[in-house]
Amino acid sequence: MSRRTMTNLFRVLAASAVAAVAVVVAPAVAYAAPNFKAPFPCGQRWTYSHHSAEVRLALDFVRADGGVTNNTPQVASADGVVRHHSQPSGAGNYIVIDHGGGWTTYYFHLNTFSVPNGAYVRQGQQIGLTGSTGNSSGAHIHYEQLLNGVGQTIRINGVSLAPYPGSYHQRYLTSDNCGQSAAARPMGGSPTDFTGDGRDDIVAFTHGSLADVYVSTSTGSGFAGTSVKWNDFFGLSGETTLTGDFNGDGRDDVVAFTHGTLADVHVALSTGTAFAGATKWHDWFAPGAEVPAVGDFNGDGRDDIVTFTRGSTNDVFVALSNGSAFVGTEQKWHDFFGLNGEFPAVGDVNGDGRDDIIVFTQGPNTLADVHVALSTGSGFGASAKWHDLFAVGNEQPRVGDINGDGRDDIVTFTCDTNADVYAATSTGTSFAGTTVKWHDYFCTAGEFPYLGDFNGDGRDDIIVFTKGTTNDVHVALSTGTTFGPATKWHDYFGLNGETTL
Repeated sequence: MSRRTMTNLFRVLAASAVAAVAVVVAPAVAYAAPNFKAPFPCGQRWTYSHHSAEVRLALDFVRADGGVTNNTPQVASADGVVRHHSQPSGAGNYIVIDHGGGWTTYYFHLNTFSVPNGAYVRQGQQIGLTGSTGNSSGAHIHYEQLLNGVGQTIRINGVSLAPYPGSYHQRYLTSDNCGQSAAARPMGGSPTDFTGDGRDDIVAFTHGSLADVYVSTSTGSGFAGTSVKWNDFFGLSGETTLTGDFNGDGRDDVVAFTHGTLADVHVALSTGTAFAGATKWHDWFAPGAEVPAVGDFNGDGRDDIVTFTRGSTNDVFVALSNGSAFVGTEQKWHDFFGLNGEFPAVGDVNGDGRDDIIVFTQGPNTLADVHVALSTGSGFGASAKWHDLFAVGNEQPRVGDINGDGRDDIVTFTCDTNADVYAATSTGTSFAGTTVKWHDYFCTAGEFPYLGDFNGDGRDDIIVFTKGTTNDVHVALSTGTTFGPATKWHDYFGLNGETTL
């Protein structure tokens, strides 16, 4: 029985029970929690405690690394929509972030707000400055995680912080909330050949007040250029930036989804040496916390856009490119795909020239499934399981053609102390291989991995942006059956907080 069939059956049974016994209420669906990270900036060390008189399952944080707590930025622990609040006699200035699926986080006692009310923010983005407004005896972060309005024991990177200490300097937390997390930013694959020479390049969106876009082009054995600016105002903070060939000229362009209440989509076309001025290609797509992606879904040679609504509907909408705009606001191509906590992606997995949709459920070993819905050119077909053990937990899955047979495959990076890379190749009807390791040391914690054909041989390779203090870029080329040794292709590209592809 499919997941959708089981859900519908549950709804029917629940409705029948309510009709038979009026006091029986169907339980709320418990959506998987986002992969919450620390609510303070990358690399900082804070100590935390819980007051015995506090009835909420909250933790208070103060800095323990020599820095000053007051006016230190607070950052979003996961993606979501910001709401401003004020309670002078209690929480002071505070923010609630709605992450979807019933999950929210609270940030109390802020000195100031850093983002507008109703803004869509990304994990690691600054939302305010730590203070002591309201009923507070000193500057600190009061932080909570709630599901359907009920406080939950706080978990960071999936690990519970319980039992809570009763005073500071008993337990500590160092933040790895470095501004780009695959679990919070599903980016399974997006093409980056900006010059049209057949080799994928790399791009960095700085966001922030400058919103610059830098490109370093591939030479086949390295990336050339450190500070080559291709656009000086594109991709503001909180926007999702991706890439694709939207006008079908063979050069990949850049796209920004504003989210929020506007939900506009802007495109800047590549000239081969720069991105032209941004123009609006759609005025209502991927609002709020929806997850957008890019792919050629009708096979006409122009990349289109797709959004996964998640939440309670789990719908999938597509707007097709006509070469100068994306057409269609409510063109639903699937009505149940990509639940909260799952990782959606796009790729042509059966090699028919049309991109399909893929979802990694990312549960434990028993639930780490991969489902595919194939494109018909005007919709996505029924969801089918193509793999039953891949991309477990917080691993970072990606999609690309790693063996050059014209069908996209799946790759997962453990990005931990093991730093393993596993691959499962497409047969056209499934992904083959469960524990086939293609590299045994690539992508450690805090780094950001990706795929691309960087030497132009028709096979996608793996790349990692180290971020942190080094900001190096390493590539391991595909041989068709494994990834070769990692080599440094750039020594300063993609800083913390920037989006890198």
